[in-house]
Amino acid sequence: MKTIIIYRSGRSMNTQKIAAAMAEVLGADLAKVEDVKPEMLSGYDLIGLGSGIYASKIHRRMFKFIKRMPLRDKNVFIFCTSGSGEFKNKALVEAKLAAKGCNVIGEFHCPGEFSPLGFNLDKKGHPDEQDFVAARKFAAGLLDKASLIS
Repeated sequence: MKTIIIYRSGRSMNTQKIAAAMAEVLGADLAKVEDVKPEMLSGYDLIGLGSGIYASKIHRRMFKFIKRMPLRDKNVFIFCTSGSGEFKNKALVEAKLAAKGCNVIGEFHCPGEFSPLGFNLDKKGHPDEQDFVAARKFAAGLLDKASLIS
């Protein structure tokens, strides 16, 4: 199963670290969202879309990428890292993917360190080894789901 994980990560690179952990298990290609053109997705069976959460939403570049994706019947998973824990536009993202004919087979969230002015100190050190173990376990489960659906 050919897989790509497309991500948008901020300065702390939290989302990139989680994407890399998942890619190890899935044998996936990794790409920053700004380096991928939507038409490049045709050769992939499974697509991962990951973003840090900014003001409770996925990064605007990831959202624009999803809007530009061609209509396709693809298995997709979404994941995010965040300091706040909120992902307010998740339903909108899922609706956009469904409108594209995508089947969202899983979603993963983990805390990410982001502490401007000392806020969100409870996320200090995240993602940590437990978060990476959880991401790898999630990815292994995707292999089972995708093979059942295909």
